[in-house]
Amino acid sequence: MELDVATRELLKVFILPPGLLVLILLVGWLSCRRPFGRMLCLLGILSLYALSTPAVVGWLAAQLETIPALTPTQLQTSRADGIWVLMAGSTGFNPELGGGERLSPLSLERIDQALALHRKTGLPIVISGGSVRGDTRPLAELAAEWLQDRAGVKPLAIDNTSRDTWENARDSAAVLAKNGLSRVLLVTHAYHMPRAVLSARAAGIDVVPAPFAFKHVAPELRPPMDFHDWLPNHNAMQDSYFVLHEMVGLVWYGLLRNSI
Repeated sequence: MELDVATRELLKVFILPPGLLVLILLVGWLSCRRPFGRMLCLLGILSLYALSTPAVVGWLAAQLETIPALTPTQLQTSRADGIWVLMAGSTGFNPELGGGERLSPLSLERIDQALALHRKTGLPIVISGGSVRGDTRPLAELAAEWLQDRAGVKPLAIDNTSRDTWENARDSAAVLAKNGLSRVLLVTHAYHMPRAVLSARAAGIDVVPAPFAFKHVAPELRPPMDFHDWLPNHNAMQDSYFVLHEMVGLVWYGLLRNSI
């Protein structure tokens, strides 16, 4: 059931927005003289609208972000002996770096959150992330440099071979054990945490989830909805991709785990 990187990237285009919506609208337009084609066009338009609204994206995220944030008390009593952070990507060909690479915004958010937890707890940091396609610098190395340059903090260890969340857990299990870490705070975005926990436990890693940057607001904190929540915007469209990507990933990883 293992797929190569190119195949996975191609599949994402056709099963996730906006590629899926473009495909639906294209097929609908080609069949617009038939009721089926008009129905597809309507489905594509309604889906595009819904996935671009904060109200719908917040509801979708709430179905996924079921692991709550750690309270200060839970953080101090976690019995963790390290912080394990998963990287998310990088950007290349940055002219200000002479064409070099830098961490993507998602990766920067994660390493910054790991740094914040390090400052609160004093626990060492282990970074996980390789080169997804094999043609860029490993993410863990970029993150280690960022930590050292921006905060003067050296990570305890890195895993620079893994290409996705499943491999993050598989490859980091040995790294954590080698460095004597038996229980770690797991740092990643809230919407990504269920898949990260699934992968970690399949690899035998004892984790304390430390999610952050929730895409939904808890009912007790949420202000009353107004019309702005139903207006489409580009941020909501991007968030819908992240959330749906994780939902599809959870299904796939569940199948992957059962096949091993």
